[in-house]
Amino acid sequence: MLGPEITPVEDNYVLFEGKKLLYFGGTDYHRFSRHPQIRKAAARAADQYGLSPTGSRATTGNHPLYQELEREIAQFFATEAALVTPCGYLANAILLQTIGNDFERLFIDQGAHSSLVDAARQTGKPLVFFHHRSVNDLAARLQEFCSPDCRPLILTDGVFPAVGEIAPLQEYAELVRHYSGKLLIDDAHGMGVLGKNGRGSAEEAGLPKDIFFQTGTLSKAFGTFGGVITGNTTLIQKIQQRSAAFIVSTGIPLPVAAAAFQAVRYLREYPGLIRQLRHKTSYVKEQLNRLGFHFPRTPIPIISLSFPEEEKNQRLSQLLLENEIFPSFNQYPGAPAGGHFRFVISSQHTEGQISRLLNTIKTIEDR
Repeated sequence: MLGPEITPVEDNYVLFEGKKLLYFGGTDYHRFSRHPQIRKAAARAADQYGLSPTGSRATTGNHPLYQELEREIAQFFATEAALVTPCGYLANAILLQTIGNDFERLFIDQGAHSSLVDAARQTGKPLVFFHHRSVNDLAARLQEFCSPDCRPLILTDGVFPAVGEIAPLQEYAELVRHYSGKLLIDDAHGMGVLGKNGRGSAEEAGLPKDIFFQTGTLSKAFGTFGGVITGNTTLIQKIQQRSAAFIVSTGIPLPVAAAAFQAVRYLREYPGLIRQLRHKTSYVKEQLNRLGFHFPRTPIPIISLSFPEEEKNQRLSQLLLENEIFPSFNQYPGAPAGGHFRFVISSQHTEGQISRLLNTIKTIEDR
């Protein structure tokens, strides 16, 4: 079932049923999808290069824009190299086609994104699920299924997107070191948000680079499109040689590649946007906790909110519309049963806009 038809207008508004409404939804954490400098880069590339290289990068479609974008991504994430894939969903499959045989057994969080689950199943490796974000259950499963040198690979989201939970990566890393294994972190919602430099959940957790693989996307904090794999030069070269999913795919549209380059560079040059987002997120959660909610003090700008009473959810939806705010109530894998309001704070929301949202929620709590 599709969601409602909405049209973005300006940074923080959408058109919905003919009305302009304040928007706290989606995943465009810095509103780069509408940034003038980034849009101009896409327009220039379309005019100069057209829309697509119309070929696999392994044959006739390896445009210089891709090389420039990958160098910029590697610089942003402080890695030797990086690879852009046709979409974020494919990034995990492309990586696991390359590294799957290096590990004897895969352990995956029960709440992991479907792109991780699908990619893991396609490897044909033994797959063990562990309880969502449970260090104890992962430890028990490792002890049950692994010998000391079995080289397990732990698959998890860095940030679980439905309600904004963070995986306990430090604890996972301590466990997996005892078995000579590694982590594969799908960091779609951590990139550009977590860590001092926006390098994601691994940077936030202080993990050394030798303990994890990182995949992600350019379609969230960077506001454009395409999957991302970061790593050393050897890993990226192996992917280019071994992954059938990468070899036979056409790259992302060239205007999108140009826009993504500009977005990644812009966030690297203006890391204050990450600090702004953290500050606003902290403020919103603090104010909601004062109203009686219980949000963890994490820097994830996702606010999952719902009431046990369906009538109260309907009333809040109506109040949001009355206050000209889009009621972002939805049902998504990993969300509370029956659905929830998934509000997302961006670095570009103003104090007045945030206050309007908080005051509307306070109104329903006062009744």
